Order: sequence, then C-alpha cells, then structure tokens
Amino acid sequence: MAYTSLEPQMEYFIVEGVGYIAYISFKHWFFAWKERKVVLADPVCDPQNYQSIITAFIKKYPNVIFVQASKPTASILDKLGYQVNLFGIENEIPLADFSLQGKPRAKLRQWRNKCVREGVTVKEGCISVCDNLDEVKALSTAWLKNKGGDDLGFLVRPFRFEKEKDVRYFWATQNDKLMGFALFDPMYRDNKIIGYYHNIDRIAEGAPHGTSATILLNAIEVFKQEGVEKVSLGMSPLYVPNGLKNEFNYHPFTRKAFRYAFEKLNFLYSFKGNLTHKKKFAGLQEPIYISSTNGTGLREVFVMMKAIGMI
Repeated sequence: MAYTSLEPQMEYFIVEGVGYIAYISFKHWFFAWKERKVVLADPVCDPQNYQSIITAFIKKYPNVIFVQASKPTASILDKLGYQVNLFGIENEIPLADFSLQGKPRAKLRQWRNKCVREGVTVKEGCISVCDNLDEVKALSTAWLKNKGGDDLGFLVRPFRFEKEKDVRYFWATQNDKLMGFALFDPMYRDNKIIGYYHNIDRIAEGAPHGTSATILLNAIEVFKQEGVEKVSLGMSPLYVPNGLKNEFNYHPFTRKAFRYAFEKLNFLYSFKGNLTHKKKFAGLQEPIYISSTNGTGLREVFVMMKAIGMI
C-alpha cells in the first residue's frame, strides 16, 4: 500500500496493507510533561480494521487523545474502557436531491440573488493558471490576519499556493477584482471521489454579503451535475443538537463545560456563528467525539486545545 499524499506536518502510524492513523506529538513542561499523541479523526482504513489498528496504536503510545472521532471510532474507544465526550457535529450536504426551494434554505437564495445583482460571478479554475497569484496571496493573508493570523493546521489542511491533485478551486470576482475563493479537498471511497470537503474559505474585506455562500452554492451545483454524493462543511465544535444524548461513558463536568463555552465564550471562538452559517445549508448533522486514554477531564481537553493551536 502506497501513501504518496500524506501531510508533512502530521505524523503517521502505518500498518502496511491495512491503513494508517494520523496524529501529532505534544509535550509541555507543565500541562503535558508526559508526551501525548493527538489523533485526528478516524483511522484511514476499512472500518472493519478500526479496532485492531486503534488497539495497536494505543499499545505503542499509551497517552493518546482522539479528536473529531466519528461514532464508530467512539464506540470502539468506549468498549476499550475510555471516557468519550461529545465534541460537536459534522455538517454534511447530500447532493442528489439538493435544492434551494423551500423555507430552510431561503437565506441562501437571498444571498445568492443579492450577489448576482451586485455583479459577483463565480468560476472554477486551477490555481496553477490563476491570473494574479499575488492577489490571491494578499487576500489570504488579510483574511487570516482578521481571524487571528494562522490556520488551525491540525484541523484544517493548510492552503498551498500550488496545484494539488484532485483539489477543486472556485473564485468569486466583482468588476474583475477578486472577492473570495474556496478550496474543496476530495473524499475517496474505493479509490474513487465520492465527495468534497469545504476546506479553505477566503473572503475579501468589503465583499458583498453572501459571497462565501454564493461560492459554495456554485460548487455544489457543479458537483451535483458530476454525480458527486456529498459535500462536507466540516465541524461545528461543542454544539449538541436537541435530543442527542451521549450514550457513552463521559465526563459530566467536561460536558457542562462544553455547553458553557458554546453559550458564553464566543469571544474566544465563534461557536454560534460557525453553527448558524452552516445550518443555513440544511444538511445532515453527525455527532463527533473526543476521547483520551487519560480520561476526558478538562486537563486533557486543555492539552488537546493547546496542542492543536486553539489556545
């Protein structure tokens, strides 16, 4: 089995012929004097092999934190005796019957129509043939500066100003000026692209309101025509939908702390803004989890957040 497109900033636990686990190592003189391995999402392998590769990983690295794990991975960790807390939801849009008709997506129609009236146009094009790469870099730098200065390189794959295999690029312009762009990473099954992950979103200051949604809607239309199954909008951290209960062994105080942070700490991260924007697309919501071999108390949560650059 070949792994030719692994991210250089990540580390990999590879089991030949089976798959791999992506992670980073984190050590801190005070918060984590015993090194932690922080795992991103699920193992990349056949789900039937999740338990064997997770067990082998923990055997080699006993101090592990699993972030953004799906329910199948969370179930395995629960069976292995580890605490598992809800960490938020993943937002996914099935494309087969996607439509802007109806009340749930009314705001999307308004945004798109507004952008059309104001002369915003969206087109797909590879970054390698971009007319003005300096303009792209300047817009990206300005956007990041307003968001704190850097991408969260662990949760979000960094933007590279070069052509990458199967990555799709959509550009929004107004009067020949770049207003924004979005990158979509491929999602595979059986070596075929079955969806795209909305990974990078950059919008210029002063761009018409709704430009981001308009770019995404244009991409969705293109992907739907190609027969693509779905588009993922990524994670909304700390949100728990009404009626969704944590069926695993969890840390009660951490659950309460997550709820408090979602409601009261939006000056640190726009938890509600993230959720509100993604809810406009009226997609599916799937729970995601955090787990640690050392329990899911606030200390381990803090170590995780420190390790991945959220604080």
